[in-house]
Amino acid sequence: MRQTTLIIALALNLMPAMPVSAASIQGSHRLWQPHELIVEGPPSHEHAESPNPFLDIRLDVILTSPSGGIRQFPGFFAGDGQGGGTGKLWKVRFTPDEAGEWQYAVRLQQGDNIAVAGLDATGVALPSHGDTGTFQIGTMDPAAPGFLSKGPLYYVGEHYLQFADGTYWIKGGVDSPENFLGYAGFDNTVKQSGGVRPGSLPNQLHAYQPHIEDWQTGDPLFTSADTDVDSKGIIGAVNYLSSQGVNSIYMLMMNLGGDGRDVYPFIGTSGSHFDNTHYDISKLYQWNLVFDHMQRRAVAAHMVLGEQETGNTQWLDEGTLGIQRRLYYRELVARFSYLSALKWNLSEESRFTDEQHRTFAAYLRSIDPVAHPIGVHHWVDNPAEQYEPLLGNTDFEITSIQFHPDKADEFTEQWRTRSTAAGWPWVIDMDEQGPGNLGLSTDNIDEMRKAVLYPVYFSGGNIEWYFGRYSRDIGLENFRAFEPMYRYMKYARELLQEQVPFQLMKPNDGALTGGHQLDQVFELSAQHYLLYMQDGNDGRQLELPENAYRLRWFDPRNGRFAEAERLVSGGSLSLGPAPGELAEDWVVLIDATDQSPEPEPEPEP
Repeated sequence: MRQTTLIIALALNLMPAMPVSAASIQGSHRLWQPHELIVEGPPSHEHAESPNPFLDIRLDVILTSPSGGIRQFPGFFAGDGQGGGTGKLWKVRFTPDEAGEWQYAVRLQQGDNIAVAGLDATGVALPSHGDTGTFQIGTMDPAAPGFLSKGPLYYVGEHYLQFADGTYWIKGGVDSPENFLGYAGFDNTVKQSGGVRPGSLPNQLHAYQPHIEDWQTGDPLFTSADTDVDSKGIIGAVNYLSSQGVNSIYMLMMNLGGDGRDVYPFIGTSGSHFDNTHYDISKLYQWNLVFDHMQRRAVAAHMVLGEQETGNTQWLDEGTLGIQRRLYYRELVARFSYLSALKWNLSEESRFTDEQHRTFAAYLRSIDPVAHPIGVHHWVDNPAEQYEPLLGNTDFEITSIQFHPDKADEFTEQWRTRSTAAGWPWVIDMDEQGPGNLGLSTDNIDEMRKAVLYPVYFSGGNIEWYFGRYSRDIGLENFRAFEPMYRYMKYARELLQEQVPFQLMKPNDGALTGGHQLDQVFELSAQHYLLYMQDGNDGRQLELPENAYRLRWFDPRNGRFAEAERLVSGGSLSLGPAPGELAEDWVVLIDATDQSPEPEPEPEP
């Protein structure tokens, strides 16, 4: 967690001799669960022009943890606190990462554009400014759902993200539809003119009707004030993906001027300064219900802040880090940075310059008290153009690589190696596989398992699946079509998580000879080896350090180990044929053991 002496000084200045508390703390008061700190300010509404409650009034809350850590959390105008756009409530959302007594100090001030000023911004004090208090956070609830029992997901200087409970995470997500939030059940969500209009969406907005049956009693339920469509489709889609082991969803947060033109947090879509600095409170309240549900179903939010079309890149401040973009970033951070599993992505297929990448990321990093990982997506098969200038930059922790299948293991291994050499190891996310007009289809699932899934996972990377253009991306309504891949992905991820210390392992494909060029070796030398082979034919040799090992065959198509296993020694090991279909792909797991293999029988004279 990144702290500054400035925040400490601000906190000390706000601490009176006797605590004065008017804030309300809402939440379970348990570790790793979401909470809101709510204060009263001047009455306002989401269309107010002077003062603009989003831009000219600023809430920050300085939280001091039981161990003494101090962080400044940005707040937001919440209207009536329940999604209504008129009211006098401001909120800060946070997820406590320590049990014990917490302290808070409220800074609520007014001034021209104060919301996008620096951390030490000062203005006219408003009611609740200077309020302080304490609250208690109990220990973790082991029965809490999803990420609420694991804690925030952090970058820890390694190639995998790690939860607060110490476990490491492997991503297996969906990259389509990019306009996941272009949903008819949200308020003020209208398909704007221009852009892509797939015929698979008769009303030009998602309804996810095939997933209404996946909604469950007790799940979030809300209805659009404009369409009378409720939340069952999108919540059901989250439930379905979670039930299949999918643990991340890619989503654009604003696509005006881009392809879909149906996702935006603003009250209006004219592109005027007024519209771009006023936010739709009811829609953002509904978005948050979906995101909170995702966390409870162990599905991470991959929030992509823009897309590559010129109309979108120029929508805010003509592409610069001006008032509108700063406010956009701040509103998203204030409302959603409490989420335990969240990735910020500066842009889809970014056309921003190196300097813009650095500037945008530095600002985003400065306002996110949780330091969620930041990455940027690039044009297909050309990661070096965006990534070389960012190597070693500590504001970037994670990739978002778009690639053709034949580049899967090459790019995963290359950027692991290059980022490590630069002194700041990146988490390698392979977020969109080509070809662009096809992606993952119902006809190539087996091919993609062989060419992409295992080459990425056994090279030390993470993955999200792109489903192809138009009707299978922007127009996607039914996630079930790709269920076999979710199953294969779950098998592979569980194998890594349950059988080996994957976070310590490295790719070493050269140790295996006599097979296919896409064969993979993922190893912790002399301890654990995972081999992925494109077929089960005989003839492969693996070079092993001297030790005793247990060898098992794993079928990636059904997620089960074969019954037969054998003890082997180090040196040049002949793997032999697979115990089943030789034309199909196989995994071999080799673990060091205390048992000694039986000596080879002496040949008869």
